[in-house]
Amino acid sequence: MEDPIRKYQDHVVDPKTQQELNKPLTDETGFNEGHEEFLNMLIGKLESGELDPYNVQTLHNKAVYDKLNEEEKEATDLTGMNILGIIRQIESLWKLEPKATFQIQNLVETVFQMKSRFEEKHGDVYII
Repeated sequence: MEDPIRKYQDHVVDPKTQQELNKPLTDETGFNEGHEEFLNMLIGKLESGELDPYNVQTLHNKAVYDKLNEEEKEATDLTGMNILGIIRQIESLWKLEPKATFQIQNLVETVFQMKSRFEEKHGDVYII
């Protein structure tokens, strides 16, 4: 039986196809309503140091968080860690090119949705 990897080892991509593959994804529609403001607020909090993307405690709205029971605090922390992971990606991309690229738009949408869905159940537990 022929090795499937070796079958394509000498394959050369057509230059026109490669050029098309190298183009970054774009979305001409831009941000969803309110998401550009959300990105600007997020970048502002990161640049000011109010939000540390490696410390979940800086993401908490202390007044609300302190009133949660232990199970709710654990859920808030776990979701917060996941949100911070995406925020770190946003921050890295923003440092490379400080504009709302397609990737940043999608990551902002993901953070916004995660935060919104979680806070529907648990209250305004995050500062973003």
